[in-house]
Amino acid sequence: MATSSITFNPEELIGKINELEKVLLPRAAYQALNKSVFDATQRLKSEAKRRFTNPVPFTLKSFLYSKPKQIGNDQLEATVFIRDDAPKGNAPTDYLTPQISGGTVWRTRFQRRLKARGFLGGSQGQYMVPGHLAVNSSNQIYKTEKKKLSPGEYTKALWGISGFEDLRLSGKYGRKNYRTAGSYVFVPDELDSMAEWSDELAARASMVRSLNKGKIPPAGIYQVMKSSLRQKFFMIDNVPTVGRKFDFLEPAKDEVEKSFREHLLKNLKR
Repeated sequence: MATSSITFNPEELIGKINELEKVLLPRAAYQALNKSVFDATQRLKSEAKRRFTNPVPFTLKSFLYSKPKQIGNDQLEATVFIRDDAPKGNAPTDYLTPQISGGTVWRTRFQRRLKARGFLGGSQGQYMVPGHLAVNSSNQIYKTEKKKLSPGEYTKALWGISGFEDLRLSGKYGRKNYRTAGSYVFVPDELDSMAEWSDELAARASMVRSLNKGKIPPAGIYQVMKSSLRQKFFMIDNVPTVGRKFDFLEPAKDEVEKSFREHLLKNLKR
């Protein structure tokens, strides 16, 4: 992700400094810089609320700053940044970077897990899109008015299709195993035509039809309902892209510049 820096010279900001202010300046500058980088994180939080639809609390709390530290004899340095780690899930700097610069969307742990298990890749497509999103003709991903999937649903879906894979390998396709409402099932790409390749695929196609009123739906992950399958994720052949929609550098820079001067003057009681 791109970076930017700002350098302040107190005398250029506020004019000539008297002898008393020279004594007060180190502490005043430290306090002003510390407050300005904090203010920048709050500005970014507000920008994220404005630009994103229902951002999760973890994203809003991912704008961080480092306290000022001494560099050399007479310089202070502080940083505003995006959190680059996550105890669980995905690091904000990874999934926010495409939103800041535009480009290919970040492969989340959910996507990487699907690829590692063989659900994505080759003839089975390259990306599993949650149902509350859509992809346009330019392969750009965007949000719809559908209700956003909860984080827990991603875990349930992964667990569910892994469980179905275990059943598939054991050859258990009985109605009792698959018709439990709320379960999840993976439908491969072109399952109907691939069913001719092996008995296993033929059995999977038969199972999917039995759950979905005799029809095989488009590739994706589905939840088993009482009389049909409800699509939760749909599969596409290429990793989608996202347009640049969140400016990190300019709001942070603007807020630091404005806040530093304001608080420096206040701390020097001008």
